Amino acid sequence: MSHETQLGKYRLLRPLGTGATSVVYLGHDPFAEREVALKVFKQEFLDDPKSGSQNRKQLETEAALAGKLSHPHIVTTYDAVISDEHSYIVMEYVPGGTLEKHILPDNLLPLDRVVEYLFKCCRALNYAQFNGVIHRDIKPANLLLADPDEIKISDLGAAIRLGADQTRSSNVGSPNYMSPEQVRGEPVSHQTDIYSLGVVMYRMLTGHSPYTPQNLAHLYQQILHEEPIPPTRLRNDLPPQLERIVLLALQKDCAERYATWRDFGNELAALGHFEKGGLEVNETEKFTSLRKLRLFQDFTDIEIWEILRVGEWQKQPEKTVLMREDELGDSFYVLIEGSVSVTRGNRLLNVLSSGDSFGEMAYISGRQMPRSATVAANTEITVMKMVPTQLAQLSDHCQLHFIQAFLHVLADRLRMADVRFAKLIS
Repeated sequence: MSHETQLGKYRLLRPLGTGATSVVYLGHDPFAEREVALKVFKQEFLDDPKSGSQNRKQLETEAALAGKLSHPHIVTTYDAVISDEHSYIVMEYVPGGTLEKHILPDNLLPLDRVVEYLFKCCRALNYAQFNGVIHRDIKPANLLLADPDEIKISDLGAAIRLGADQTRSSNVGSPNYMSPEQVRGEPVSHQTDIYSLGVVMYRMLTGHSPYTPQNLAHLYQQILHEEPIPPTRLRNDLPPQLERIVLLALQKDCAERYATWRDFGNELAALGHFEKGGLEVNETEKFTSLRKLRLFQDFTDIEIWEILRVGEWQKQPEKTVLMREDELGDSFYVLIEGSVSVTRGNRLLNVLSSGDSFGEMAYISGRQMPRSATVAANTEITVMKMVPTQLAQLSDHCQLHFIQAFLHVLADRLRMADVRFAKLIS
């Protein structure tokens, strides 16, 4: 590979790094006219008699996620090729390197920068969980710096999709960042990623690991049974609030750890210079927001509280992709605040704003179906996501109101389409 300058349609410019399983190159995509990072997997990694099958599964997982997660703080995967000759993933090139250099005692970042980076990771991982993905290998090497203010999460090879893999138990992960449940080989959840991000936070604050093992077996024993060294013993200028947050993320019992990314992120936000509550909307605000929307004008107060009980709310930044054309899906969204663009084949079809819904055709049809368009945020947005299993929990009258509301939406869209078509042919 070192003597080749071309891999598929991509021109290889120079190596960026070499690991045990792959070599990463800076490449050029001549069609999109952009620099990309190509992670080229070593064939012996994929053909290994003992672990080759699992290694291929990880590669296939990362390939399957190509284009499925689009978020400002997640590295975009553009392409994936798996063959007997070459197997590689093509990703967004992030020039700033990894966070590894900032977990060393003599190269720590300012505390406000640490808090900001971790808050952005919470938002990204909250979005991933919202889309049914758990990373399982959060560590500094997988956190990339785009510029002094931005961070992006990479390497989804170890990720699992909830639903398809929800009950799978595995100790996939990097030992220093593994949670107790990973060490025990138990089923994992988003709280596994919360623990791992807690280890990253600990190291960024102190320059040290939370444990001092003599070997791998000792490390696993410490993760399972010993409490981390209090960060203030390693850094006496550390604010008590930060010590409390990091130790809560590192609780061995999931029931005592942060329950959600919102909980973790909002505590970080309270210490930062960014909006507190950027991950969450409280119940009273949710009710008030829905009551104001035309979509819910015929719903009773009791029915709106029903909806709040089952709907999933998210705040997401500009450029987040919520739905991609031709992908299967059965969920629908209500846009509470902000603006999104609806496109197909790079052609703008519509711009939706507060009170609009999208994805409702899948619900009306009663089955998963290919999405007819891509929906991406133009601004920071607040959305409510619902899936058929959640709607089935609503009262019959509330479900009937949804169907009626969606019929009004579809009638309005058909009317607008007729007007556009009439203008085109006139």
